[in-house]
Order: sequence, then structure tokens, then C-alpha cells
Amino acid sequence: MPDDPARLARTTGRAAAARGRGRPRERILDRDRIADAAFAEIRSAGLGGMTMRALARRLRVSPGALYNHVPSRAAVLALLQERFAAGIDTSGFGVEPLREALSRWAWSYLNRLRERPELVPLIVAVPLAHTPYTSLVYQRVAAGFSDAHWPEESIVASLSVLETFIFGAALDTPTPAGVYEPRDPERSPLLARASVAFARVAEERALSPGDLLFEIGLDSLLTGMHQLWGAARRARA
Repeated sequence: MPDDPARLARTTGRAAAARGRGRPRERILDRDRIADAAFAEIRSAGLGGMTMRALARRLRVSPGALYNHVPSRAAVLALLQERFAAGIDTSGFGVEPLREALSRWAWSYLNRLRERPELVPLIVAVPLAHTPYTSLVYQRVAAGFSDAHWPEESIVASLSVLETFIFGAALDTPTPAGVYEPRDPERSPLLARASVAFARVAEERALSPGDLLFEIGLDSLLTGMHQLWGAARRARA
């Protein structure tokens, strides 16, 4: 006797439902989703608040499911560092003069951090030994110094000085314009005039105050470091 079509449909439907039970309804967890959620967690709770349990909660998965994709919190932080470093422009090294290449790199670095200033503590905390791609980025910058004949003892110091300046500029980005305008210009006339003069220069240069400050500071650093290590080279010659 042939099967009743209605009974067959009910049986097939129950079997399909049974197969479907336990399957995730959300899209499959992957490293891109994990990275996006980790960025959001750091922005919300700070670096210290980015725990594996908090990340799993944000992703709406169990901690065990998260550990199936990343072995530890340190691995998540390394993943974020690698994603961040991939957007920094090092194309000038080996092509342009060192000063121009460093300027391109520094501006790119700053603009990336302006998008995610909450990552400054992460960049400081994650060792390069945990991040193979980021290590190659720094290797390219270091090679730029070396190709310009800067002494090896100057390279890490120069990188650190520039990064410290970039970090400060990124964190200072939300500072409102006119922050140095005095409360009472009559009692602080020099400061009032200086503030107006600075604003005028920024307007003439078509730069935001933050960009003008970064341009001035970066130029000063590059000039000073060149003089310092250039003098060292001449003394050794």
C-alpha cells in the first residue's frame, strides 16, 4: 500500500526539525566576527574589560565555542593588533627619502588611531613576538632607518619617540578648538592673542588645529632626530 502523502510530509518535517535542533541560528563564528566584537568590547569596557567571557557574551556564544576559534585572550589581542597594523601605510620605505616615508607612515598611523583611539593601550601591551605580520611592518620601518645609514642603536629609540608622539596626538584628537583661549582675555592678553594667532594660521593652512599641531610636532621631531643621529654619523666618519 503506498504511503499516505500527508503522513509522509509530517514524518519528513519531524526528521528535518530533529536534524535542525542544536544548530546555531546566527551566522557561523569566524575570526572577522570575533575581531569586530573585540573592538566593540574594548571601546565599551576598555582593554581590561575585554575578557573571553565578556567577548563570548557579546557574540552570544558560549565561552567554549569562542575557545574553539581562538585559544586565549592574548590571541584575541594579537589578532586585533594584526588587523590594525594591516592598515598602516609603509609603502614609502625603500622608495622615498626617509623623512617622507616616515611622514607618510606617521600620518597613516595617526589616522588609524583616530578611528580607534581605544587601541592605544592594546598596541602598548601586545609584544611583537605575538604578532608576526606586525613584526614585518616594524621591520620595514627599521630597514628604512638602516637604508638611510642611521646607527642601529638609534632605530628603536626613534621608533619609540615617534610612536609616543602619535599616541598622544590620537588621544588628543577630541580636544575642542580654542582650548587655550583664556577665560578673561583682559587678564591674560598674551595668551588670548596667541590663541587667535594660532587659529588664524590653521585657517590659512586649511588645517584643523589638531592636524596643524601634528604637522608642527612631527616636523620638529624628524628634524631633531635627523640632526642628532646625523651628527653621530659625522662624528664617526
